[in-house]
Amino acid sequence: MRVVIKLLFLISFFQLALGVGHACSCGGPGPVCSIQLGTSSIFRGTVIERTLIENVQMMKQPDGTSRRVVGNKKFVVRFAVQETFSGEANSEAVVYTAQQSAACGFPFAVGREYVVFTYQHEGELWTSHCTRTTLLEPGVENAAVVWMRNWSKAPSGSEIFGSVLLPPDSGRTTVPATVRLDGPERRDVVTDEEGKYSVKHLRAGEYTVSAQLPDGFATQPPFKAIVADKGCAGVNWWVTYEGHVRGRVSDVDGRPVADQRLELKRPKDASAGFPRVSDSVTTLLDGSYEFKHVSPGEYVVAIRGAGALTEEGASTIYYPHSNTVEEAQIIKLGASATADQVNFVLARLRTTVPVVVRVVMPDGSAAPAGLELFAFPNNSKPGEPSRSAITDSTGVATLPLFAGKDYSISVALDRNHPMCGNGLRMVVSEGMEAGVLSIPNLEACRR
Repeated sequence: MRVVIKLLFLISFFQLALGVGHACSCGGPGPVCSIQLGTSSIFRGTVIERTLIENVQMMKQPDGTSRRVVGNKKFVVRFAVQETFSGEANSEAVVYTAQQSAACGFPFAVGREYVVFTYQHEGELWTSHCTRTTLLEPGVENAAVVWMRNWSKAPSGSEIFGSVLLPPDSGRTTVPATVRLDGPERRDVVTDEEGKYSVKHLRAGEYTVSAQLPDGFATQPPFKAIVADKGCAGVNWWVTYEGHVRGRVSDVDGRPVADQRLELKRPKDASAGFPRVSDSVTTLLDGSYEFKHVSPGEYVVAIRGAGALTEEGASTIYYPHSNTVEEAQIIKLGASATADQVNFVLARLRTTVPVVVRVVMPDGSAAPAGLELFAFPNNSKPGEPSRSAITDSTGVATLPLFAGKDYSISVALDRNHPMCGNGLRMVVSEGMEAGVLSIPNLEACRR
């Protein structure tokens, strides 16, 4: 829990330091019994002082130097401690929290009583909206406080529990599954009719938890869960049908159309103009696409932003080739079934300019074949597509870009890895070469 919260804090700090305003979003803490007592400071206390101060960090640069980064301000909150549940017992405690709710800051009020769950950050105790920190109302029992008070007297033994559930639009809530635990001891348990399971009286330690499902269903890989004595871990399994919708997008001459966005929607949502989309994908360099883990039901497939690639001007083209959902072909998909050859043919494609980019290693030698370049349009209208290309054996890639457009070009090992190296920015014109893009060693690009 402390690692997750620390990461969330750092993300929030960077967003606000860069002037990016987003509402706080977090999955929230697990069940109260998953608290690892003794690993952090947890106490019940009353706020006696709250002071707003500047929040400054020294951030390391790639060249080894450091620079001063000023983020949003933070509150220093001083508590009179009435009860300590974990960590060192003191009569007072000082805790930090972000000023802004967008950075998950917790809204402490002077004179009010709280149960405070903290985590360490650079030698300071911090808390946030994403922890179990809670305002305590007079005369109202708090479940976390009750559990921590009774922990020392609880019988030995741990518990791992959770649910095996299908997505809400799948037409059913769960499938029969067997959950297996491998660790200090091995247990198998079958989920009940609501998809829930619970394994109690376990020895403490690390367990590998996996879910075995009927054919035609899929879920996430095995999960590592660590449980302390008298503690617990909640492990939920989100199950999908193994349905697929596949096809290809090409022009009238059979040439593939890459980097085109497609959406899979329920007909009733599309006809009602609802923005809800079951899934979205982008065509690969060979023009192919695939929607995976599709639940049974009726669907339409649409090309979004087609006007950015064609001269027809239509914002949406439904399969096989219509501008309205009423004329679209309905794709009926059974449980874990596959619909193949859902192909689009686009006419009157906009003319592109082939822009050559050479990718090199730090020593100036050619980068290997198979790296993927991405050109992202700057200051573009909604729907303007990014474009991509693959380097050949000489480290050269040719990007099909639109003349007059401003692009930023980056490179990655593939679509599953982050961008690496120095990017390029340019406005496209006929007959131009973008130039040279350098990358660090390939190991750095894999991180």
